[in-house]
Amino acid sequence: MTESDTARPRSLVYRLLDAYCRRTGLCLSAADSHGHAGLVETPDGTRRFFKGTRFDLNSQGAAEIANDKAYSLGFLRQSGLPVPAFHVAEGSPLRNGQYPPEEVFAFAEEAGFPLYVKPNCGREGKGVMRALTKSTLQNVLHVLAERNFQILIQQEILGRDLRVIVLDGEVLCVLERRAPEVTGDGRSSLANLIEAHETIDAADGRIDFELSQQGQMRQSIPEKDRVIRLLPVSNLSSGGMAEIVTDVTAPEILAIARDAARCLSLRYAAVDMILPEDRPDAVGFILEVNAAPGFTRLHRQGPEEAALVEGIYEKVFDAMFGG
Repeated sequence: MTESDTARPRSLVYRLLDAYCRRTGLCLSAADSHGHAGLVETPDGTRRFFKGTRFDLNSQGAAEIANDKAYSLGFLRQSGLPVPAFHVAEGSPLRNGQYPPEEVFAFAEEAGFPLYVKPNCGREGKGVMRALTKSTLQNVLHVLAERNFQILIQQEILGRDLRVIVLDGEVLCVLERRAPEVTGDGRSSLANLIEAHETIDAADGRIDFELSQQGQMRQSIPEKDRVIRLLPVSNLSSGGMAEIVTDVTAPEILAIARDAARCLSLRYAAVDMILPEDRPDAVGFILEVNAAPGFTRLHRQGPEEAALVEGIYEKVFDAMFGG
């Protein structure tokens, strides 16, 4: 291990797990200098592994199903849980320059635009794009096909974006997430506003695509108080922000999240939901379920959020080691 390796900061999970193990008499070993992976050994010799934010709580099969958006949404729908309409397109033919099959456009016509287009297996909002027209959908599919074997096309439902964290049937918290955006002042270009944004990666190529769909470019100067959305996702890892709304979330929403985790046999999960603005007959829709949610960006957002994250991990560690 080099000096530069030892100087690298440990991951949030490792630091919190290290403190937990010191308090409880468990032995923690890191697999690398960053603490990205490792194992914890109990006094009786039981070994529990972790990698990133993946812990020995969910079975491998359940976690793999959750990671596949189409499979998980299919099982949720089969169980009678509410999910948006979706369709899966194969990436290989599109990589070879083929025109998207007719069933893709048939689905788009039935579901209606805009549509969300995303890697079928992916995390943290990476690669998610939004298509407003048939031609845009075709272009987006070809872009995503370059790096993905399967692409999920999902009906857009406007509303509040919630992430519900569930552990062994208990809702630990609810977060309302908001996509990264900037507000015009009538003087500054979008390029300057984006550079000044505290959380977004200004080099993310999806920003230009999202701006173009709003009739904007980085050189544009939006009028005062006009809000410009920068990305089609609200993931904190992509520059979104979150508000803790656990105490004001309706019980029906919490019940759907618990049912979703139970349906996929996940002890620990983040259930991403949308509460529709224009469907008074619908409580909420499940967008996807994550079997290994991360909270590093939320932990950095402020003292209240940091305390919440540390409390969540304390309960996760208790669940792993019987605390």
